[in-house]
Amino acid sequence: MTVAKADIFPVMMTRGGGRFLAVGLLVTATAACGGAVRPTVSEVPATYATARSGTTEPSISSEGKPTSRSASPAVPSRQATPGEKTTRRQEAAPTSPSARTAVPSQDRAPACAANELTASEGRGGPPSSRQPGWFATPILLRNKSAVTCRLRGWPGITFFGDATIQGCAADDPSPACGKPQSTSGPRSFSITRSSVDALPDVLLAPGDTTSFTLVWEGGGMHTCVGTPFERSPYGADIRVPGDSRALTLAPFPNLYPCEGKIEITPFGVAG
Repeated sequence: MTVAKADIFPVMMTRGGGRFLAVGLLVTATAACGGAVRPTVSEVPATYATARSGTTEPSISSEGKPTSRSASPAVPSRQATPGEKTTRRQEAAPTSPSARTAVPSQDRAPACAANELTASEGRGGPPSSRQPGWFATPILLRNKSAVTCRLRGWPGITFFGDATIQGCAADDPSPACGKPQSTSGPRSFSITRSSVDALPDVLLAPGDTTSFTLVWEGGGMHTCVGTPFERSPYGADIRVPGDSRALTLAPFPNLYPCEGKIEITPFGVAG
């Protein structure tokens, strides 16, 4: 007597570039003679069922035994729209962060040092908000370094020497004739800070220039009525915040402030 047992199992097969889900019928028969019936396989379209990601799909080995393999998630292909080229578009290569030119922000830019700047005389004239008899002397500061730096606040300034030219008679052989009275020695001036609503942050890229202004009343004995005037200094030592070294400007622009009083503006503010 022969006893037959049938097992049905799904099989994913490939034929002609398409995938098919095959239903295999494994029939084993036990007979007195020990014979067996080979399995038969029928095919159904792959649309019948689709393997889900993470599941296994049994298959048939070369010996006719079922095996299993991991199913890869199906990646849907994009269909070209009418009139669209089917060639693959070349994507632009991403820019490496290290290849970008870094421009420091105001918060990250270091403070300007005295040896990174040069000082020169700006174009003077009457200040815009003062009465006649007042003068504005701008001092220009240029960033001569190769890095961007920042200035904020008021400059420090001290004067030295006497720019008054020594006058002499035509037959006076003195070597001091036609020269400044002195090129050294401290001078006493009264420096006050101007009133401003807020201190600007001045960012100086290499080659950029900013300024501050000295505002004073006077111009000589004809304008300082009833009060003495201070003779013009020969030079000045200028200091920037955070640096004790001096930036020297000599000869200094002429100024004759009444009673030696000078008002100074912050960096980046005109008088």
